[in-house]
Amino acid sequence: MTEIPEHLLKRAQAAKAKAAGEEVDTGTGDAAPATPSAPAVPAAPSAPAPVVETAPAPVAPYVAAAHARRKIPWWAASTLLLLPIWAIAYVGTLERQERPATGVLATGSHVYEARCASCHGATGGGGSGYALANGEVLATFPTAAAQIQWVVIGSDGVGLGNQYGDPARGRIVEGGMPAWGDVLTVEELIGVVLHERARLSGSTDDADLAKAIDDAVYGGELDLQGHLDPATVTVDGIQELLDSVTDGGL
Repeated sequence: MTEIPEHLLKRAQAAKAKAAGEEVDTGTGDAAPATPSAPAVPAAPSAPAPVVETAPAPVAPYVAAAHARRKIPWWAASTLLLLPIWAIAYVGTLERQERPATGVLATGSHVYEARCASCHGATGGGGSGYALANGEVLATFPTAAAQIQWVVIGSDGVGLGNQYGDPARGRIVEGGMPAWGDVLTVEELIGVVLHERARLSGSTDDADLAKAIDDAVYGGELDLQGHLDPATVTVDGIQELLDSVTDGGL
């Protein structure tokens, strides 16, 4: 068996002792201190991965325009909210002009203002004469023909103390109603009566009658010139004249 030289054994032992951190016997009797091993250096922390920011999505042109548009100030916005209310209130204060009458009703309106309003009121509410508005004249004279005769002959034509109009109304002649037959034309007489009935008392039948008369006059089928004779005028004769333009419809 081959012997290992002693100096090789000592070298091996010294290497083990050095590795273990023990004193090394150098053969001189003094143990050489083992060289301390260098402390372990901690590994450097790895750098964080870089953050890549995603580019924002492009803004649509109409959105950008909306954002760039100047906003309405708060005080102006409150004013705009109140504007519709103000407009409604303003329109409500405006006077609505009365739709003007045309044809025979226009003639009757002028006659009423000039000849009748002083006694019966500007709107037919009454005065020294009886009220005509709100259906009053329709209750006294159920037909336009009866009222036309009354306007033609007046109080004197009926006679003081006699009854006139609808018997159920019980009106007695007390005087004061002039006879207009010799003063007003047929057109003026019919016009003022239909004005009182259609416009002051709201009779739709008499409004239709006025339109039929206008159509007949315009077509040359009816002549309303001249006068009605108070001495000979009758309700039936006037009714026949009115029926001629309505084919007996009233």
